[in-house]
Amino acid sequence: MDMKRLCKWFLLLNKRLYKKISFILILLLIPVLVFSYSTAAEESSGVITIALAQVGDDEMASGVIDSLLEQNSLIRFLSCETPQSAKDLVSDGEADAAWIFPRDMEEKVYRFVATQSRKDAFIQVVERDSSVPVILAREKLSGAMYANCSKAMFISFIRNNVPELNDKTDAELLTHYDAISVDGDFFRFSFMESAESAQEAHDANYLLTPVRGLLAVVTVLSALAASMYYMRDRSAGTFSWIPERKGALVEFGCQMICVLNVSAVILIALSFSGLSASLGREVLILALYAVCTALFSMTVRRLCGTLTTLGTVLPLLIVVMLVICPVFFDLGMLRALQYIFPPTYYINAQYSDRFLALMGVYSFALLLVYYLTGKVLRRK
Repeated sequence: MDMKRLCKWFLLLNKRLYKKISFILILLLIPVLVFSYSTAAEESSGVITIALAQVGDDEMASGVIDSLLEQNSLIRFLSCETPQSAKDLVSDGEADAAWIFPRDMEEKVYRFVATQSRKDAFIQVVERDSSVPVILAREKLSGAMYANCSKAMFISFIRNNVPELNDKTDAELLTHYDAISVDGDFFRFSFMESAESAQEAHDANYLLTPVRGLLAVVTVLSALAASMYYMRDRSAGTFSWIPERKGALVEFGCQMICVLNVSAVILIALSFSGLSASLGREVLILALYAVCTALFSMTVRRLCGTLTTLGTVLPLLIVVMLVICPVFFDLGMLRALQYIFPPTYYINAQYSDRFLALMGVYSFALLLVYYLTGKVLRRK
């Protein structure tokens, strides 16, 4: 088949594809998905809610509360006018916990650092229940208090171990503390093109991390839909004039046309989501993933055998991939099963060059299963 005829076939099959409402809906799902997550990432959200309040008007307490309110984290912080209003939110179930900061907080911080006794603990914590997120949230409180406690520890250490500086005031000693520049966070959420290029990491929003996995699942959905289109066309005799030995190539061509259209929309969507680090790498990953997804759907189509069976299995496969593949969570106990499904390779290929090679191995394995399924089950 010459190039001119090949291009004509591509245009005709592409035109047929865009006449199908279900395929257009899949394409529209991609920007809607990315836009929805991007919008959610800009809004206040969190796994748990913590109410913040202070007794009286304390400068240090106000500073800590402001720093917590400004942070973008899995914890949603609410500022309350009085400690009682914060406790009411917890009792009414509108907050998971309340952190109440005392009056004369600076004095209490220095006393706590000096004694290291729980009796001198100065922040009141009110919790509705002791769940894992609430327990982990206390680490956020410790982190917020670190700057103030570390200053008190610094002064306490100097007073106890460097007597020649006893004539210095606390303010003078803190000039040495402030001279040690520690900018930024101890931990930064980011993504990088590969493990070998960690220095090129880009800042990211944790709320956008499932987007790549969801787009990978949508690609598989489109490929399985393409298999259903192919089965209908074959039943209608659309490809009856094509020699049987070329049937697999025709099916693969139909699959690739569908998946490449979806990949092009994904590429555009990723550029707006803030997850795309490199255009070249994204194109390479999407191209390899398109082959994986096409072969996967071809194999599933042969295993199912009939259009009815494939239509029944399709929603089940989507749910299984969302649970088993590392879209939202990476379940260690199911990690071995993840490698059965294409999204696992796409998600990990962004961060590991090893998965680029594994996509090639996976594609070959799928091709082998597709061939053996045709021989053993005698299916075209």
